Amino acid sequence: MSTAQAASVIAAHRPPDAVVISTMSSLRHFPRLSPSPLNLSCVPLMGGASALGLGIAIAQPNRSVLLLDGDGSLLMQLGSLVTVAGVQPKNLYHFVFDNGVWFEGGANFALPAADRISWTGLATAAGYAATYSFSDAAALASDLDTVLAAAGPCLIRLDIDKDAADRTQWSGVNLQEETPDSQFSRMGDEARTVMRALQQSQVGQA
Repeated sequence: MSTAQAASVIAAHRPPDAVVISTMSSLRHFPRLSPSPLNLSCVPLMGGASALGLGIAIAQPNRSVLLLDGDGSLLMQLGSLVTVAGVQPKNLYHFVFDNGVWFEGGANFALPAADRISWTGLATAAGYAATYSFSDAAALASDLDTVLAAAGPCLIRLDIDKDAADRTQWSGVNLQEETPDSQFSRMGDEARTVMRALQQSQVGQA
């Protein structure tokens, strides 16, 4: 399946009160497909999404937290799998977009040992409550409600097509566009929006 297809399925099955953290390739699609004040972009903090998702899951134990991670991003912070498993947040659902690309959208190198890494195996060994793997969008759509009803932490590996667009190499004749300033303030701006939304929700429940 493509990144866009996977993001579309997750958007369609998103619990209405869920906080969703997106990073890497999912950032190109999910915020547009499922706009919400509870969306948080982990950018430009490559590797930080798993720890960020864990923190929010701990702070909001009665709310589902969907973490849309990249394989290269998670590889930068593998130790977070053990930290997540140690805490055992029942509300954390950790999606790994496995496209075999390191820093997709920038330098775009092949992920080291991509053909040998088992993300579900790593999560199981670390102590996640459950793991799943999906290679096509139809199966993901069919089973995702059941997955999101299970007790976490769950790791959901998504087999993403290794298409040519994910392996663009920048060069003297193919220049990378300059990153806009908004990309560096985006995470902080969205974090403040998420905090306000959560505070308003607590006031409404009081």
